Amino acid sequence: MNKHKLRYAILKEIDNGNKVLTEDDFAVTADQFDDALRFLNRENYLKGFFYADAGPQLFEGTAYLTEAGETYLEKNSSFAKTYRGIKEIRDWLKL
Repeated sequence: MNKHKLRYAILKEIDNGNKVLTEDDFAVTADQFDDALRFLNRENYLKGFFYADAGPQLFEGTAYLTEAGETYLEKNSSFAKTYRGIKEIRDWLKL
């Protein structure tokens, strides 16, 4: 699993309006998903999610990209050329 691609995919999905996401959507472990969300929050790319007993949670309408998150998507435009959306995420993250 490529953690850089996972971070990109999470941001891209939220940017596309898909704000209810779990580790199952990306076919990764809960720890991998939580680590990615924590990184995105720590680096100020993503805001609006909540911490619960199980870790960070994304709920409908709460998550949003910051300006830094939008810049991250732009800077990683090479991923945009191959990212086809959440339906094809499993194979994409393996490359």
